[in-house]
Amino acid sequence: MSLQNGFTILRHDQQKIILDKLKGKKGIAYYRKGSFSDELIWQNRKFLFPSPKKKVTTGVWIFRSVQNDVKDFIENRRIREKEKLPVNYWNAKNRSFRGKITATDIDHAYWRIAYLEGVIKPKTYKKGLLLKDKSLRLASLANLASHKEYIIIKDGVMTNKTIELKFDPILQKVYNNIRYDCYEHMMIMAKMLGEDFICYKTDCIYYRDTPANRDMVQTYLDTVSLEWKQLVEPEKPILNEEEKEIN
Repeated sequence: MSLQNGFTILRHDQQKIILDKLKGKKGIAYYRKGSFSDELIWQNRKFLFPSPKKKVTTGVWIFRSVQNDVKDFIENRRIREKEKLPVNYWNAKNRSFRGKITATDIDHAYWRIAYLEGVIKPKTYKKGLLLKDKSLRLASLANLASHKEYIIIKDGVMTNKTIELKFDPILQKVYNNIRYDCYEHMMIMAKMLGEDFICYKTDCIYYRDTPANRDMVQTYLDTVSLEWKQLVEPEKPILNEEEKEIN
C-alpha cells in the first residue's frame, strides 16, 4: 500500500470521534499506536493523531514537510541505491588501542546530508534544526523506509488480527542513500587516517590523537560542508559482539 499523497493531521482528542464514525461502516481500516502519533488508515487515507505532549504536537509538521520534499525530489528522477556500507566499522589492528584517542562527530549528520543532497528543502532543513527533540528529525527520515504493524478494523470493529504494511521501495532507497552517504564519508576519512584510524560508529570517527590527524579530519569535513564537533576526551569505543562478527 502506498500513501505518498500525504496524510491528515488531527488533534489527539479527535481520535475517538473518527473511530466512532467507523462503527457500522463496511470495509477494512488499519490502526496503530506510535511513539509520536497514533495512525489510522481508512479508504486509502492516513490520519495522524499526534501525542498530546507539547514537543511532539509542535514538531509533527516535520513528517509532512519531509514527505512533501522527498516527493518533489524523486519526481522525474531515477533513484539508484548506493553501495551498502556498515553502520559501524573497526580497524582490526586497533581493536585494543591503548594510546591517546580523539573523535570527531558530525552534527545532525543524516539531516545535513539530506539537505546537501537536495532531498529536503532549505526551509525544512532550517526549521528542523530549531526542534529541541532531534529524534523527530531522525524519525521523519526513518519514516521513509519504515514498515509498521497495524491492527485490522473490520466493518468498524477492532479485531485481534494485525497486518504489516511495507515501505515504498523508492523512498527506502532515498533513506538508505542518506545513510550510506554518511558511512562513505567515514570510510574516506578512515583511509586518510590509515593506521591511526580506530573505528567509526554511524557519524562519529575515532582515531589516534595528533594535531595532524585532527586537522586532516576537520579539513575534510569542512570541504564537504559537513558540520562537526571535536570530542576532546571521548569515552573509549567498545567493540560489541555484533561488530566482532562483521569487522
